[in-house]
Amino acid sequence: MQFFDLSRQFNLIDILAPNKTLNELGQQEWFLAQVRVEYDCLSDSEIVEGQAVLKSSENIQLELEWLIQDTGAELQVLFKGIETEANEETLLLVKGAQIVDRDRNKISAQALSLWINGALLPMLPNIRREIKSRLNLWDYVEYDG
Repeated sequence: MQFFDLSRQFNLIDILAPNKTLNELGQQEWFLAQVRVEYDCLSDSEIVEGQAVLKSSENIQLELEWLIQDTGAELQVLFKGIETEANEETLLLVKGAQIVDRDRNKISAQALSLWINGALLPMLPNIRREIKSRLNLWDYVEYDG
């Protein structure tokens, strides 16, 4: 039989999602698990956007928003809010853990974005190529052959 201390208030998210520090995230292996595309083929917009789901060896997921920018020489994948200016919308979503600092306080989205740009993306040097390889870009851009 299990006994619970009912005088203590429990937060369900604390039970379901473990606390992880950025250092602990950096020790996990990461890979590109899924790529989604948001594109309205009926509009005249030349911007292709979507989400990339990065998954760790401990089943933690980071969902990053991306867009494709045409530099004239190549189609470049940029992560929104990390490599571009952030808007008011949510550009980064963490599933499977709460990201905390050493004192077990939740870290800010800005600190997490800095860690992604400075630590996680360098651990995945081919991430942009992997995203582009999962897209059929000829469906989204015009070619004047």
